[in-house]
Amino acid sequence: MALRLTLIIVDNGGSRLFHPLLYPWCGSAAFEPPESREGLCTVHEAPGIVVRNIVDRNGTLHMPEYDARVITWTSARTRVPNWRAEPKRFPEGHGALVSLEVEISNPGDRPLQYGPLIVRSSTPSYRPHPPAELALPIPAGPGEDFSAAALFNARGAPGPSLFGQPPIPPRSSITGWISVVVAPNAASLVGMPRSALELSPVDGNPNYVGIIRLWKNAGPDVVPSSGV
Repeated sequence: MALRLTLIIVDNGGSRLFHPLLYPWCGSAAFEPPESREGLCTVHEAPGIVVRNIVDRNGTLHMPEYDARVITWTSARTRVPNWRAEPKRFPEGHGALVSLEVEISNPGDRPLQYGPLIVRSSTPSYRPHPPAELALPIPAGPGEDFSAAALFNARGAPGPSLFGQPPIPPRSSITGWISVVVAPNAASLVGMPRSALELSPVDGNPNYVGIIRLWKNAGPDVVPSSGV
């Protein structure tokens, strides 16, 4: 008989904080196609044991401090100014801007500041510990797929951005966009098997990640976009 022991602590804000003592391995058959079940599982990564909280495309991701769901996504051609740093990925400066519309809900009884406090600027930028990444089925190493970090103040991105918005009132939600830049031919991989939106907890805990599969139950509501 397999046992799963979990200590759940509720903080003063009403958030549920998960501290797993034992969870299934994410590489088990239950979490892989064709079954691809939802739930909590663990992997061994650089920070140690990482808990993955996995839901399907049309589900709601319940993170320790917030809930999240993907509404839709769009892609458009874009220019990459620093393409010479990765000329194979961005030939002659050509890239694709992928933007995902996401709803973040605050189930707690205190205002919640989601994401970093960014300054609106005409200059795109990254953060050392991105709050969101887009995983795509592109090999990046043994057993690893490529992921693109959220880009702040992305040129040509739809708005409003999910980041830099005022705190979310208790039991309320906000909607905004998360944008990443990928290779020109990589945008078509969004919605394919192993593509996912990965979200970090508000506190940036590297040992916990929320994953919304973009391929399972992916609907026809993807919004086409003209090039920018």
